[in-house]
Amino acid sequence: MEPLPHTVPASGPGPGPDSAVVRRRVLLRGVVQGVGMRPHIAKVAAKYPLSGWCSNNDVEVTVELQGNAAAIQDCIAEIVRTLPPLAFISDVQETSIAPAADELGFRILASTHSQGARTLIPPDVAPCEDCMREFHSPSDRRYHYPFITCTNCGPRASIISDLPYDRPNTTMRVFPMCPQCEAEYTDPNDRRFHAQPISCPDCGPTMWLERADAPNSAAPSTARGNPQEVIAKAQKLLAEGKILAVRGIGGFHLMASATRPEAVARLRQRKARPHKPFAVMVPDEATAQEIARFDQHELALLRSPARPIVIVPQRPIEESEVKLRIAEEVAPGLEQLGLVLPYSPLHTLLVDTPVVATSGNPSGEPLITDNAQAREVLGRFCDAFLFHDREIHVPIEDSVYLSTTPVRRSRGMAPLPLKLPATLSARRAELPSVFAAGGELKNTVCLTAHGQAHVSAHVGDAASVRAQQLLSRTFEQLCAMRAQVPEAIVCDLHPGYATTSWAQRLAEDLDVPLLQVQHHEAHAASILAEHNVSQPAVVIAADGTGYGTDATIWGGEIFATDAQFNMVRRWHVPHFPIVGGDAAVRHPWRLAIGAAAAWGLGRPHIAELVDATELALVDSQVHGGRFSVATSSLGRLFDAAGALLGCGDFGRTVSYEAQVAMECEQLARKGSCRWDAVNTVEEAFAQLMAASDQAARDVGARADAARQFHRHLAQILGVKAAAVAADIATDVVAITGGCALNQLLVADLEEFLGRLGLTLLRHCLLPPNDGGLSYGQAVLATARLL
Repeated sequence: MEPLPHTVPASGPGPGPDSAVVRRRVLLRGVVQGVGMRPHIAKVAAKYPLSGWCSNNDVEVTVELQGNAAAIQDCIAEIVRTLPPLAFISDVQETSIAPAADELGFRILASTHSQGARTLIPPDVAPCEDCMREFHSPSDRRYHYPFITCTNCGPRASIISDLPYDRPNTTMRVFPMCPQCEAEYTDPNDRRFHAQPISCPDCGPTMWLERADAPNSAAPSTARGNPQEVIAKAQKLLAEGKILAVRGIGGFHLMASATRPEAVARLRQRKARPHKPFAVMVPDEATAQEIARFDQHELALLRSPARPIVIVPQRPIEESEVKLRIAEEVAPGLEQLGLVLPYSPLHTLLVDTPVVATSGNPSGEPLITDNAQAREVLGRFCDAFLFHDREIHVPIEDSVYLSTTPVRRSRGMAPLPLKLPATLSARRAELPSVFAAGGELKNTVCLTAHGQAHVSAHVGDAASVRAQQLLSRTFEQLCAMRAQVPEAIVCDLHPGYATTSWAQRLAEDLDVPLLQVQHHEAHAASILAEHNVSQPAVVIAADGTGYGTDATIWGGEIFATDAQFNMVRRWHVPHFPIVGGDAAVRHPWRLAIGAAAAWGLGRPHIAELVDATELALVDSQVHGGRFSVATSSLGRLFDAAGALLGCGDFGRTVSYEAQVAMECEQLARKGSCRWDAVNTVEEAFAQLMAASDQAARDVGARADAARQFHRHLAQILGVKAAAVAADIATDVVAITGGCALNQLLVADLEEFLGRLGLTLLRHCLLPPNDGGLSYGQAVLATARLL
């Protein structure tokens, strides 16, 4: 439905006869449809003595403003500065046109649709303050309505099935609007004007509770209009220690009380997730601050419309203000905790005390979104389901930040576009459209179109059949969103990645070229492009695993780069063996023994703690040269160091990636260190071995050894990076890769480079881990094609 043209009177008299009357046409591109742009523009324009109109289509908003030139510029600046929460402006174009005669006031014109044109899809965001006021008001007709939303908030990307973004092209199409909702939807002055997910208790989705051992195929009719009863029963189950599978905005969560150790332990046992930390959803900001320490930037992230999970230090239980005790089983072996505020009205109703909120999926599989599939797959994990019948078209995981560094860019942020760097976008007319398939773990994909890069929401591990089906759906959604068929496909160099073979098939199907780029070169391009670096630079790629051009496993590299993203590997961590391939990642004591042998450092004390038969096998491989492959990985080196220091039961019990490295960093936080003269990685590891041998039973000494090892590696990386920077005459040094999430390492490196007059660039928009890889692949492929 389209509104009739609507006129907003000007705020004062128009320009007098002596005033210079001009007219400007402004084109605003980005996320501009279905986000309240036209009412916003009209309200701003009404503050100025201007006339004109605004309209939108699938690509842009057109605004014409007439009056004094200064007033026009002030009005445009305020429009862009005070955008509605879901709006996103990627481009502003202004032109002068002839003034119109006898124009009064400012009008909102009907939107139009252009065949084949595409708008940008807004992300899913948390309820706005206006909706929350209504939600908590007993006199409001949407009081405690689990699906309250307006033009400024609520689900978007997860419910859009096609473009243009109109209600028939969303999963809300099956819920006809009642007369009251329709009146709001069609009123340009209403906050719900053209809010496609609009609904109320009389016409919207239904929520209901269902036992896992007695599933139903449809919602009971008694559930409609009575969410309080459903929520009360669900809260009672959580309080009793039961596990709920809760359907949210982008998929299911598995939820359990975060203060009941037996409930968390049961969830770990059912999900076969013995150690990896869980996130915790808390009812409000006050509870979050009681549980953990936040700085102002972390608090701003926590309460932002995107509502990411924010990982921060837990408060020690001995602090007097700590009344809530989070079960140690939530994040075993770690002192940091990922907290998130409720980001849907349903969660706001449900969560009145801290609950574990982990992804509703089997390990290594994509998020479950469908009720029937949840009954089939999640029934073995949970005791009951909290269902609703608003379908989810695209699964969208939670976004995650470690302090203020992105770990996962997903709900609330994707698929908002990123700009391509200026060195490429300056040749916009020549830019090919490229699709990047990303890596294997923590995966995203990326499509470039019209000078922008659209990085998908988190896809996750790519190895399973369901994951590759999701990859195909995500590819189709991105291409449909931009009405674009890519002219080239790019993937990782690793021949064994599932995304490599998937990309090869995709390139063959589309009959377009396939490019392959080295893993850490893509990481390097990602950080440089994020910061729009257009000069030579040095990039430290500190990572876990990436297939190198020499068929070894890279991960501790320093690259010299130029403005065209050509890269030369100038230094790397000395090679050491990955004894047993994947077995060494699962049992990193193997890495410690391999590194010590490769660097002539003797046998570490850890050899006395492992099974004699397995040790003999490792020894035969190391000394016989029959280990799987050599590596220069800094991530694997941290694994080896952590194993020496007792982390992960001395590297014998590891159940998730980077577990030992994370525990090693935490151990280091309790220790002390100094700046001293250590020149090589081998020397730093030898000192660590000596310290760990002497301190096998002394926790304090082990902490000092861990802290000193972090400092030593930062010094070595800093010295090498500074030397390359001097050689290529640059002051730009950046760090990327999974180890860039090691806050101690990065802080030490930043301090060391600062002493040399160099500033360290860090990721702010994209994760330094493989979640940002597809963007770097797309940048490199575009540069090479040009």
